[in-house]
Amino acid sequence: MKSGADIWVCSNCRSINPLSRGRCYRCSTPIEVAAAKPEELSFAHKEAAPQPTGVYRSAESRAVMTTIAVVGFIFATFVALWMNLSVAQLRLDEGRAASQALLNDRLPLIALAPIAAAIALVSYGAWISRMVDNLPTLGVGYSKVSPTWAFFEPLIPGFNFYAMPARMSEVIQKLGPHSSAMPLLGLAIILALVPALVAVAAVRFTGFFGSGAELVLAASIAALVVFVFQAIALAIGLVVVWQIEGLARSRAERLPGAPMPAASAPSMGGTDT
Repeated sequence: MKSGADIWVCSNCRSINPLSRGRCYRCSTPIEVAAAKPEELSFAHKEAAPQPTGVYRSAESRAVMTTIAVVGFIFATFVALWMNLSVAQLRLDEGRAASQALLNDRLPLIALAPIAAAIALVSYGAWISRMVDNLPTLGVGYSKVSPTWAFFEPLIPGFNFYAMPARMSEVIQKLGPHSSAMPLLGLAIILALVPALVAVAAVRFTGFFGSGAELVLAASIAALVVFVFQAIALAIGLVVVWQIEGLARSRAERLPGAPMPAASAPSMGGTDT
């Protein structure tokens, strides 16, 4: 049985957490902000709504960088996949030696795709990290992860397929409501995953009945077709990024001490009173 020395109580929502947990399991408030010992708390308690804490820092410039990086990744990947398809077609028509020579010539251009992917992921990580950091300053509480972990999540292969939509969904729910952000995010996930699963099944089927060169060609065609859907998913994801930016900007404008919107200029035909 754990003693009082092994736990901490969230002063915000009164949830009991083990000392090993850095954030409250219920409200996600960090231990350094909300930790309290049971004997320090009164019996009467009403959970207060989150209040803005800290200084808001705009993430708009990071969203711009993310947009540019993702567009660059889409373009670079299309070029790489098209070149890969031509190499696979040449292998089927003229043999392995000719296709290998063509591949060696085009390898520097093909290598741009993973480089562009890395830049896009780092840019997105920097943006979502700033958005997570801004949540308490906007008065909507805390994320389930720290800003540092939010930056590294997209960089972990495999795990990022879950972490990226999960983090965007969490931010939308805290900053929202929004009429279309969540449905668009769901559509992007479907477009990114379902065609890929179908393509894997089709390529495996080709592998049973076709030659090695035919399998390589089928895989190259499938990769290009699948990426068309994934490019659409990425474009939708960028729309969601800017919808989140709009939600954050709207809340930032309502913060205490935020500058008031400039008054509209009088019309040319108006008169002063």
